[in-house]
Amino acid sequence: MDPEKIITVRDMILIMLYVYKDVPVFGRTLLFKELFLLYEKILKDENGLEVQKPEFKPYNYGPYSFDIADNLEQLEWNEYIEIEGEKRRTQSFKLTKKGILEIEEKFEKLNPDLKEKIKILRKGCDELGTDGILKYVYTNYPEYKEKSKIKNRYKEIIWGQGKA
Repeated sequence: MDPEKIITVRDMILIMLYVYKDVPVFGRTLLFKELFLLYEKILKDENGLEVQKPEFKPYNYGPYSFDIADNLEQLEWNEYIEIEGEKRRTQSFKLTKKGILEIEEKFEKLNPDLKEKIKILRKGCDELGTDGILKYVYTNYPEYKEKSKIKNRYKEIIWGQGKA
């Protein structure tokens, strides 16, 4: 298959950061959930692309991928991304100039509709923030909520039940 049509886990990270390259993703949990939704909602069923599965598992804060964690470390070590702050919500993730050069051509060759879907997803996820994206993921993918340390903060709302 044409290398331009193969999307690796590494590419997913770089693409998600590239679509709004001047705006970091704030929070490790947010980045992982954005990448989870990128795979589940957009890339998993994208025709014409061979997409490496990130192997998400139910974990402490919902869907987690050790493949993504390893790739983040490698990308930072090789200076493709910059990670600032402590883990969780105070951490920020941003492409470096080297990272932009690495993914720019591959991203620009993607189908325009696909690029637009990714931009919309990233913007929406960023606007939701960590709490909003966790509520969304726990509601729409409850199987990933099982092992979460914080699942009780995000109880499912059942409308029309109880008394006013």
